[in-house]
Amino acid sequence: MSTKTYNIRTAGQANIPVLGLGTWQSTGQDCIDVVSQGLKMGYEHIDTAQAYGNEKEVGEGIKQSGVARDKFFLTTKIFPDDLKFQPEKLHEAAKQSLKDLDTDYVDLLLLHWPDDQVPLSETIPALCELQKQGLARHIGVSNFNIAHLVEAEKYADVPIVVNQVEFHPFIKQQTLQTFLNNHHILLEAYSPLARGDVFENELIKEIAEKHGITPAQVSLAWILSDKNRVAIPKTSNPKHLQGNLDAIDVKLTADELQKIGKLARSDGRKIEHPDYTPEWDD
Repeated sequence: MSTKTYNIRTAGQANIPVLGLGTWQSTGQDCIDVVSQGLKMGYEHIDTAQAYGNEKEVGEGIKQSGVARDKFFLTTKIFPDDLKFQPEKLHEAAKQSLKDLDTDYVDLLLLHWPDDQVPLSETIPALCELQKQGLARHIGVSNFNIAHLVEAEKYADVPIVVNQVEFHPFIKQQTLQTFLNNHHILLEAYSPLARGDVFENELIKEIAEKHGITPAQVSLAWILSDKNRVAIPKTSNPKHLQGNLDAIDVKLTADELQKIGKLARSDGRKIEHPDYTPEWDD
């Protein structure tokens, strides 16, 4: 992976490229093509999940890219439905992911959502064991609130390095962010463009015009301005692929960062899962 230190965030022993390619809702040949093209273009971080139903396509895209496995960071996630009655199935689920991705290991393995029917006292130790076996180099969680994180850390004997959550300029996550910072856990932002809402915001458009960049780049640059965050925007448009990658080098002024930070509102969430969404922290 890149040796550029500005392109890496560190948590525990994990060195995670700051900007990855999200693949949620990417399917079929489109998914294969975007993963292949993204890696060829210089992406060093690919994110998928069992629940996306595209791990085989992601694996094929990796193969077609010709990029060596040790040159990029690969993340997948295991959904709690797979573990509802037998939490030990986590090992089986992880091995299935590796088979579908056609790889011997993932760099990061996440629990996709918390689920009170699947005790963390069972799943977190199993996740740690997968790291010790070398099937996952690092572990983390997704969509966890502070209470879930506190419980997860009680059962983890290896570092939890990431909490992947919805994050963009319109969402309040400061309480969670502060907790993560204090516990040396990175906030990994999914839906960093707020499902396109950043393109309609007047402040973001104004800043974008001033810098000669896109609103997407403004949002990503704002997220990445904090050394405790990484982002995984999704796109299948080749022009957007390059634009998102270029956001790593965008520098906003302190005043612009502050103004964007004031856009957050209590109703800013775009992603909810009715069966698994926890009570979010203010």
